[in-house]
Amino acid sequence: MIKPKILQIIGYAGTGKTTIICLLLEKLLKKNFSCATIKSSRKHSYSFSKKDSDEFLKAGTNLSAVVLDNTTQITINEQIKLERLITEISNISDPDFLIIEGFKDEKYPKLLLWAEKILDESIDFTTIKFLYCNYNDYESSKLVIDEFVSKYDILFSTEVNKTLQNILEYFVS
Repeated sequence: MIKPKILQIIGYAGTGKTTIICLLLEKLLKKNFSCATIKSSRKHSYSFSKKDSDEFLKAGTNLSAVVLDNTTQITINEQIKLERLITEISNISDPDFLIIEGFKDEKYPKLLLWAEKILDESIDFTTIKFLYCNYNDYESSKLVIDEFVSKYDILFSTEVNKTLQNILEYFVS
């Protein structure tokens, strides 16, 4: 088993993280790479359904799996550390790429989707390899963005397709 290439995507809600992840997945799958995703959603809690697998979790099992014709869903009744989750996903599906949404404090290469209030966050900019900002937001934050891009040698674009191209060239070339 070879460890997957890992990219984290971070940014505030509404900045386009899910859209960019789906577009990146589409491009990677067209190039015949296998992919897996992990999403941090620590501000939400799991909503139990009336399905048997959730009834098992409510009854006390730690893990419940449902195997369907074309999908397997595994639900674990605990929060797992990211490193362990990466290892387990790699063991189960051996993806070429693992795209992680969130977990901003981890040290993997990151794509940051810019929002001006990101400056209020504690982010290790040395892990930011890519920066995407739409053109209008760039114009209002140009000086700050240009400083970050220059200081940390970040691949920056105001175009989604160029951002995806930068990512693919970084990981695939």
